[in-house]
Amino acid sequence: MSHQSENVNRLTVRTIEVSTGTNLPRSNPQRAEVWLFVLPFGRTIDDAEASGKWYKALEKFAQTLNDQSVVAILTSAQDAAETWPAVGDPLQFQLWVAVKLTIPITRPPQQLPEQHAALLILSKYRTSLRHTKTRIGYTYCPACDKTTKDYGGKKHTYHEYGTLVSDVWRDISYTPGEDPTDTVVRLADLFGLEPYRELVVARVAALPSARLKCIESKLSVTAHCGTPTRLDCQLIQGDSLAELRKLPANSVDFCFADPPYNLAKRYDSLNDALDLEHYLEWCDKWLDELARVLRPGCTCAVLNIPVLAIRHFQHMKQSLGFQSWIVWEGLSLPVRMIMPAHYAVVCFTKGAARPLPGLLQDSVTPLESLALTTLRENYCGRQSCGAMRRRIGQSDREPITDIWWDIHRLKHNSRRVDHPCQLPPTLMLRLIQLFTYKGEVVLDPFNGAGTTTLCAEALGRRYIGIELSEKYHALAESRHKLLKVGGDPFGKVRGVPTAKNSRVHRIGGVKYDVPKKTLQLEVKRVARLLGRLPSREELEQHGRYPIRYYDEYFVSWGEVCAAARTTGMSETRAEKTTKTIGQSELFET
Repeated sequence: MSHQSENVNRLTVRTIEVSTGTNLPRSNPQRAEVWLFVLPFGRTIDDAEASGKWYKALEKFAQTLNDQSVVAILTSAQDAAETWPAVGDPLQFQLWVAVKLTIPITRPPQQLPEQHAALLILSKYRTSLRHTKTRIGYTYCPACDKTTKDYGGKKHTYHEYGTLVSDVWRDISYTPGEDPTDTVVRLADLFGLEPYRELVVARVAALPSARLKCIESKLSVTAHCGTPTRLDCQLIQGDSLAELRKLPANSVDFCFADPPYNLAKRYDSLNDALDLEHYLEWCDKWLDELARVLRPGCTCAVLNIPVLAIRHFQHMKQSLGFQSWIVWEGLSLPVRMIMPAHYAVVCFTKGAARPLPGLLQDSVTPLESLALTTLRENYCGRQSCGAMRRRIGQSDREPITDIWWDIHRLKHNSRRVDHPCQLPPTLMLRLIQLFTYKGEVVLDPFNGAGTTTLCAEALGRRYIGIELSEKYHALAESRHKLLKVGGDPFGKVRGVPTAKNSRVHRIGGVKYDVPKKTLQLEVKRVARLLGRLPSREELEQHGRYPIRYYDEYFVSWGEVCAAARTTGMSETRAEKTTKTIGQSELFET
């Protein structure tokens, strides 16, 4: 397998066939259980609306489970977005894992191919998910034989086998209609700890279908509504909801929203910790306005974490038609042992979706088409390797689907402006080119420092950006002025941004008398001497370097001890070490 779990007692697997969704097996309320329901793939919103008895049966099943039990559901993205709200009372949402499909599913007319299944992981208990520490093995570039990701000068802080598992699984795949063998094995290891003994795989053969009931689509909006109102490019400082209400209906060709996630992030002038009910009511209001201003046939795309994206899905389906659930593998801060990487871009259209402009071969230039293709699996992004591949004519790109793994967050201060949640321009360039033609209008009601509108202008689209903060609005204006005179608003900047999300302070402009790697390896030496991670006082006593270096160069004691917690990894396959897990985990916490 391509994963490795620590201290695992792999669950035994028992498979049962379920003829219909209303005849579910009995659970054992006296025993903690792990269940995987494998549902028929390709179910639509209309199918879900015909599935009331199935949801009631699943809810009743969940109510009888032992309080320590876990339920996983493998299905399509839109069916998952329907299933969780139907069973949310007895079960706690834990994860939405995107599992790559073996072969993409083509979706006409000229829509993004579907290449991921949804694996919902729910629990009867309300605390954080309990599971083994599991790592995914490194992959290696077929051209240079180095790890797919460039770990740079931090290789000593990573594990020899691989990185912690995330909620996007591309190292394994699933073929709808066949046994999800790889997914089953991973779940059997992921939950291979007390009090679990068995993984029950329930293959559901049939669920209610709207097609059999001849349910008609609620959406009958035509794809044309006459000559659109011509909107000029605008950067607007003000409340998004109030300003949206001033825009004419059917006037925008692409709406994109990256709203505050209500996670207490440090924005300039916005309360990002509203009561959840009020937050969702607020979201519903601006979603309704986006639906109103959207032109028929065009796309409204909303970026959010999966649990909130499900809620947006539920509201948007009332007036718009589902188009795509794009999985952006945008690895975020490591806040748990399953790394948060799945960010959802939920796409809906007004009426029938038009063919996507970016997928029409004659509508894009060769340069633009680069954003509409992706690196093939496991090719690295190193410039030197890319140049070598181009030189020898090695094909390393393929058409995009609805799972995007080649767009990375901005991690270096030199590429960031003073905003806590700056999106990478590569994400917006792809979205705008995919969903619009030149000259069309792009709207972002939470424009921040202007990434969306800057990309729109660079691509020859008109734009409307709304931003509440005067500070961020002024920053966006200054970046647009730079673009107009031929400058690069996404180029390197001097200084260290003050805006950020994590609680640790940024360190910038430091001249290191001793390299940080040397200092971290010294901590590792002291840890081996003591047989455990050292305290600050112990490092000061046994270390070879002044303790002030650690105080000045590192943002936390966790970073100081990063190398001591693990084994270190090798960048090339040939150099990969053969240390045992027992040796590697001596100082793991």
